[in-house]
Amino acid sequence: MHVLVIGGSRFIGRAVVQRLLVEGHRVTVLNRGKSPDPFGTRVSRVVGDRSDPETLKRAVSRRDFDAVVDMVAFREEDTKAAIEAFSGRIGHFLHISTAAVYLIRDGIYCPFREEDFAGRLQPKTEATASTWLYAYHKRRCEVALQHAWENQQFPFTSLRLPVVVGPGDYTARTQAYFERLLDGGPIILPDGGLNSWGFLWVHDVAEVVVSNLANANAFGNAYNLAQREVVNLRQFVELSAAFLDRRPALVSVPTEWLKAVQLGTTFSPYSHDHDIVLDISAAQRDLLFKPTPFTTWCEQLTQHFRSSWDGSPSKLYSTRPLELKLVEEFARLRLPSLNPSVSVVSA
Repeated sequence: MHVLVIGGSRFIGRAVVQRLLVEGHRVTVLNRGKSPDPFGTRVSRVVGDRSDPETLKRAVSRRDFDAVVDMVAFREEDTKAAIEAFSGRIGHFLHISTAAVYLIRDGIYCPFREEDFAGRLQPKTEATASTWLYAYHKRRCEVALQHAWENQQFPFTSLRLPVVVGPGDYTARTQAYFERLLDGGPIILPDGGLNSWGFLWVHDVAEVVVSNLANANAFGNAYNLAQREVVNLRQFVELSAAFLDRRPALVSVPTEWLKAVQLGTTFSPYSHDHDIVLDISAAQRDLLFKPTPFTTWCEQLTQHFRSSWDGSPSKLYSTRPLELKLVEEFARLRLPSLNPSVSVVSA
């Protein structure tokens, strides 16, 4: 098949392109050409901004595609332009969405199911504006696709992803924890690191996309993808520490304290005020989705980091001196009855 990947040069998109090539598909990537990729002449390229409808028209006018994988639709206009450009010209349109679409729904609880998408939204506040808008606009992309399916049978499938982990993550989120583990110092876990996640291994995303390119039974539907296991941040850090041969002190500190001292929780990117757990039964049934076990990908990821990291700190490591200073100050506190949530625990 000839597949157009919109995006395709970084992390998830790169993994999708690599998997497509391994399976022998012809691949064209459409992006701005600002991020290098390892594909060379193995792929064709269309350079341009996907938000510009003329770029999509240029891609369509030069080539015929059997399927399109849209990695980078962040606004309704992006998706509507793609629908207009590809309607009647492709066999399948796969939209990469996000579990964040559930986080602004009012009155729903984990595990989130696909049918939880519809309903009243929580109001946007000043504190939640950036994350609310991201989720809202991704929802609008999905609504546009659903309308296109209902009105003109536009053959889309939407994949809702939680936090995706794997080699090549330019956000350096897992690196933020691994480099702290390797430096041997104590690690602060906001609110004890008890918020729960269903992570997703990046190669599982690629596998689902490539193995369902011709799956007409998935048309018009959205699917949750995630690992089967529900783990909290503390468990992730503890298992990563074991694979990196470290036994760090884990320091539980209330988020409100961290905000009060102007540190916040940015240094701990997997800290979240919501549990993010997805029901994946529909994807297992319709897409034959088989997620990689948590312990398997965690071991692979930590070993990859250990063997490939050149020692350069990530931007998320810049607050490390302040974190260590705070731990020293907390260790001097002698008010356990007044501060029961602050503890230093050996992993």
